[in-house]
Amino acid sequence: MKKFLKVIGLIVLGIVALVLLVYTGIYAWSFAMPEVAPVAITSSPNPATSYDDAIARFDAYLAEEEARGDIDPNCLPFLLTHGQKTARAIVLYHGLTACPFQYHEFAQLLYDEGYNVFVPRLPRHGYADRTGNALADLTAEELLSVMDPNVDLAVGLGDHVTLAGLSLGGNVAAAGGQLRSDLFLAAPMSPAFGIRFAPNFLTPALTRLILGLPDIYIWWDPINRENFQAESGYPGFSLHALGQIFRLGLAVIDTAKSTPPASTNQLLISNWGDPAVNLGAIDELAAAWSDQGGSVATYRFPLIPWLPHDIISTDAVGGKIDVTYPKLLELLTAYP
Repeated sequence: MKKFLKVIGLIVLGIVALVLLVYTGIYAWSFAMPEVAPVAITSSPNPATSYDDAIARFDAYLAEEEARGDIDPNCLPFLLTHGQKTARAIVLYHGLTACPFQYHEFAQLLYDEGYNVFVPRLPRHGYADRTGNALADLTAEELLSVMDPNVDLAVGLGDHVTLAGLSLGGNVAAAGGQLRSDLFLAAPMSPAFGIRFAPNFLTPALTRLILGLPDIYIWWDPINRENFQAESGYPGFSLHALGQIFRLGLAVIDTAKSTPPASTNQLLISNWGDPAVNLGAIDELAAAWSDQGGSVATYRFPLIPWLPHDIISTDAVGGKIDVTYPKLLELLTAYP
């Protein structure tokens, strides 16, 4: 037994040593990469003055999207409205490689709760050409640039506006929470501030490394590759796009450490079983907002039942919307 335990101990020590070696290598290698420019977390609001103004803005936005000719019809932005300004409105941002269709069921549930619901398309997502690498040219600045127009529109839809988003969309929602005082609630869901099994301090180095090396296209399903089928979205993503998402997340967290969040309330949602995003970084933003006087709440789905990163899509592998949807509705609608 002692020999067995000794062998197990040596194996564990070897694994720990290997992990530390990899982390050290990443950190050292990153200094050979170009510096990554910081993202300016700024806002220029131009809120809708009425419900009619908001509808006019959405109609113009949708017409522009349709006129492009390169957007999958299932991925066009959509609006569910009660025909007038309501007490509550919500903007829902989709995740990486997904598109507005990701919310086709959850948006309806919020509508049934009395919300006016606006689901925009994030830049370089939702193209009819699913196998092109459109995301390779995505930038953090491009993502941030859509937040103001989206919130501006939503202000005309509801007295109290919520900005929520999953993963990549969670980063944009977090930026809105930091910047927009006309948001009643900012609700990032599993925001992509870093990689799950890498410590927080390593994210800047990983970001430099990802953006400094040649881009790599990563398939969601390496076996089926371009034949991977989902309700909407691409079969893979650009590693450079992930680096840009991290750039935005790092900038939001850095700003939050010295500046109070502008939104009235902040709600950070995550889950223990998430294999993708860094839970410590989410906690770091919650702590920063709280230290700066924010009205911060957090919720983390428990480890059992094990949930995937994508807690929204109805076809997510391992998804359990019968678990996630009721809880998300409870959390979001708890605010008056």
